[in-house]
Formats: sequence, C-alpha cells, structure tokens
Amino acid sequence: MRPAAVGFHCPEESGGSGRAGTARSGSRSRPGFGSRVGRGRQGLVTQVLMGLCAVAYVLQGLPGLDRSGNNLNQFSQDFLLSGVDIAFYDQYYRIVTAAFLHGNFLHILVNLYALFIMGHQLEAVVGRLRLIGLFLAGAVGGNVLSYVVNGLETSSLGASTAIFGFFGAFYVIARRMRADTTQILILIVLNFAITFSLSSIDRWGHIGGLVAGTIVGAIYAYLPARRGGAQAAAVLTLIGVLFVAAVVKTSSLGLPV
Repeated sequence: MRPAAVGFHCPEESGGSGRAGTARSGSRSRPGFGSRVGRGRQGLVTQVLMGLCAVAYVLQGLPGLDRSGNNLNQFSQDFLLSGVDIAFYDQYYRIVTAAFLHGNFLHILVNLYALFIMGHQLEAVVGRLRLIGLFLAGAVGGNVLSYVVNGLETSSLGASTAIFGFFGAFYVIARRMRADTTQILILIVLNFAITFSLSSIDRWGHIGGLVAGTIVGAIYAYLPARRGGAQAAAVLTLIGVLFVAAVVKTSSLGLPV
C-alpha cells in the first residue's frame, strides 16, 4: 500500500511502478499491515457495519423521520448506552449496541458517510478482521469512558465513538507509512471543534474512541502482520480491560444489592 493525497492506494490500482505494481492481475499480495489485496469483495466489512446501522435505524422507527414525534422508541431504549441500566441491571451489552443506533436522520447520515470513507480506506490496509477489532475497540473505548465519567447520568448513542477510533488508527498507520498526516489531523481538530461546541454531543465518548483507536492503530502498525494472533490478543485484552473498567465503575457507585 502506498500513501496518496487522501488515504492509501494499492499499486495495482494506482498504476505504480516497482515489483508490487507489476504483480500479475488478480494475484494476492499481502501489504505490511495485513490486508489481502484482490481477495473477495473490497470494503465488505465496512458495508456490513453500515448495513447494521441502517437496519438498526429502521428498527428504531426512523427517528427524526416518523410522524409520531417520538424520537426514540422502545428498541432504542433497550439498546442505547444507559448508565442506569448498566449499573442496576448489568446490561453491559449496551456498550457495544449503542454504536449502531442513531438519534435522527442527520445523525446517521453523517456517521454513515464518515464510516464509508474511513472504513473503506482502513479495511484496504489492515484487512477485514482487524477492522472489526478496531470498530469494537473504538466503540467500547468511547462508551466505557463516557460511563466512567458520567456514571448514572450516561445516556448516548451513535457510531461516532467507533469513527473517532478510525481517526486515531488512521493517523498512527499513516505516520508509520511516512505519509502526510496533515489532512487527518485537520479532520480530527474540526470534529473535536464540533464536539465541544454542541452540548448534545457526548464529548467523553469521542475522546475515549480516539484514544482506543490510537492504541489499536499502534498495535497494527508496530506488531508485524504475520503475528496476527498477537495482534488479536492485544486488541481483545484492551477491550477486556475496558469492560473491567466499566464493572469497577459500577462497583464504585455503591448501589444497594
């Protein structure tokens, strides 16, 4: 994979020279970060994640588009990030499911666009399974930090925690490839400017997602791709530690048994 003005391009697609660029059409090459060029449908995991968000939005009753005026139906209430439900009912699955829910049409439109742009480029570099790990780590990292900071008052939803994880991983990998990181830094700054200018946005969720994504990006960038087992173990350990932090937060609330 070679750095381009925006993201990374495969030499076969960009017409690059060199041994990689002269590879036989349809051959499977394995870039340094673990993707398999030319294997199956490109961007498949990204499309599946987008599809899950779209299906969840329909199950939510199309908030912002329905005529009832009720933005969040029972499906939304059952799966969004809720500090009360985590603390009192041990519903820790909400830390993951909240990343697939959205509050209105503009919310899901913006997040799906960001997921499409960032997801396709990262999936081309790190591969499918690693992208799933990155998405989950960003979502869990953002939602856990939100719960740790806000406790029982936690209430949020959206894929932006995972998308900020994509931002962090993209930056680390681009640095590792010695690519120009100016554009991704500007994108991160702009998104944080929006985050801190709107009171309705979960700031800690975005911060946690960015930090978790940066850590996973470093795992992918600095652990050789041939050590896929070690990479997977490191990412799963990070996610496990984050869930433990959520459990510890619940214990610290001193709720009655």
